[in-house]
Amino acid sequence: MRYRGRRDSTCGPAFTLCVAFPLLLLGDAGAMGTAADGPSALNQTLVAVRDCLVRSPAPWPRAWQQEYIETIRQAAIHDPNAFQYDRRLHILKEGFALYWPDLRNTQDRSHFEVRRAEIRWYVENLMAAELPGGEDTALLRHQYEDLAHHAAEGLLAQFSFLDPNEVRNAKAAHLADCYRKIDAPLLPIYLKPLSQAQIEQIKGRWHDLRYARVDLWRQLGGGRSTFRADQPVTAGQPHADYLLVQRSLDQWQTHIWAVGVRVPQYYRAAVDNELKAKKQRFEAMVQSRERELRLSNAILQTEYLSFLLVSLLETVQEGFSGTLAAQDGPASER
Repeated sequence: MRYRGRRDSTCGPAFTLCVAFPLLLLGDAGAMGTAADGPSALNQTLVAVRDCLVRSPAPWPRAWQQEYIETIRQAAIHDPNAFQYDRRLHILKEGFALYWPDLRNTQDRSHFEVRRAEIRWYVENLMAAELPGGEDTALLRHQYEDLAHHAAEGLLAQFSFLDPNEVRNAKAAHLADCYRKIDAPLLPIYLKPLSQAQIEQIKGRWHDLRYARVDLWRQLGGGRSTFRADQPVTAGQPHADYLLVQRSLDQWQTHIWAVGVRVPQYYRAAVDNELKAKKQRFEAMVQSRERELRLSNAILQTEYLSFLLVSLLETVQEGFSGTLAAQDGPASER
């Protein structure tokens, strides 16, 4: 009985504490693991972004790449407890892989700052926006289909010589690209459906800029005496009709950005700084060219004066030689 009593005493509060304390530790470890999942997912996303930067045809310097990635990190961790955070990171990862190849980057710092402000805008908007559901995604796909169909019919009416097959192929390729970006809506124009008023406004802008498509057609070779719509196409080179439709459809994005998206002030400031930098470079180039022209003119004037002096010297020498010869003639006769 005494032995049993001791055993009962060891199974009391002390035993409970011995069992409960390790469970508490396990509970803390589990919580730490859950908290670490967020940064781990973010780091995986940033690794995917870095891979895109490295694969760029003209990558930025390493320090710029690090600044760019850090900008994405700061925008993405703005609210790590946001609803559907993992889904937002997945959109960032998949959407960036579609966004990056379309860019044409330069080694100019002001242009880099525009790109950095742009990705900050996109990521901050993605983290704060209400993500689209199935119905919103289906509606947005339908709206882009309607816009593409409206554009294709307008192009066939404006340029009656276009090959309908090329128009159809270009429209299908354009929509396929839109579908991919709607499924990974990093860009704000793919995050939520447009209102009917916005759609009508976009179509109105498309109609107003119909003459710009004439200029585009001429840039592609249309209107030249050597241009024929049925000319053979070089292997691997798209047909001229296809290019006209493709680039015309790309203009839809410009209209959608102008109507359906609000641009943050820091992005506007970055664009203004880039424009100022371009203006300064252009003015410096003009001044350099003017100095070159002034120098060239000075060199030409110097060479011209030198030629005149040489000619004058030769004339004087010839005249002096003639005078000496005339004086030597009478002297020899004596």
